[in-house]
Amino acid sequence: MATKPSFRELFEEARQHDDYWTEGLIVEFTEELARWMKDKKVSRSELAGRIGHSPAYVTKVLRGNANFTAATMAKLAKAVGAEVRIHLAPSESRTTWYDQATTRPQEASEPELLEKSAARRR
Repeated sequence: MATKPSFRELFEEARQHDDYWTEGLIVEFTEELARWMKDKKVSRSELAGRIGHSPAYVTKVLRGNANFTAATMAKLAKAVGAEVRIHLAPSESRTTWYDQATTRPQEASEPELLEKSAARRR
């Protein structure tokens, strides 16, 4: 009698398929979009109006049931005041994201900013 594979074995097998990674990207994007909508107090119908689609389409996107493109992702992100960022990393690594404000002081000129940046690297 053959033994059933463990959850770990099934999980490792799933990780070998492209669909696993595709679904992971969709989940990651839709969860992030939902967080931005909540933070910005943007309803599904308001987001739908901003992107020129129906609220039902936004619901489909948030459930991960829409086959959307990179262009659609960019449009959705822009509609909530964000942008999509993509990062490739070695498979065995762990990535930590953080966003840093890029506003520059009004009085600093471009050459001054470059000099300050160079001095920090020394």
